[in-house]
Amino acid sequence: MRFQNILLIGFIVTALMSACTEAKKSEPEIILIPDGFTGKLHIVFNAPNGKPPQYEGDSRVYDIPPSGVLVTQMDANEGWIESDKIKFFSVSNTGTRTPIIEVSESTPESVRAVYNGSIGQAGPVFGCTIMTQEYIVGTKSQRTNLNKLLTIFEAIKVKNIDKKLFEGMC
Repeated sequence: MRFQNILLIGFIVTALMSACTEAKKSEPEIILIPDGFTGKLHIVFNAPNGKPPQYEGDSRVYDIPPSGVLVTQMDANEGWIESDKIKFFSVSNTGTRTPIIEVSESTPESVRAVYNGSIGQAGPVFGCTIMTQEYIVGTKSQRTNLNKLLTIFEAIKVKNIDKKLFEGMC
């Protein structure tokens, strides 16, 4: 009986350890941000009327519109991702890309950087619960300016995001 208990405990521990090490790996990402954009940007996933999936090689491309709200047909890129697999670029009117760094402890206050935000659910938005990813872009004072940090609800209203993009999400 004691031997069976030890085997059972060993089996449970092994199962838990393998479950913890099999985290889903996400696809690399390229996030294109309009030159001069500051504030919170939002990526809304699983919208049948949103922008079709876009890739460069094996990297997802999120081409953020000037409103700061991208509504896409893509599923959320959930899972584990290495920080060097997420690339942020400022994009000029001519299409020139300039890398934007992620915020770190050594980021100077005056440098435009991206605070790597979170993924989660919000709602109801036009009657649906939506999956959204958020980032904050700007210098330190811009990243902490509450007037620029619109929630998805505020951004949809203030930026006049077309309600049709959200149809069919429920």
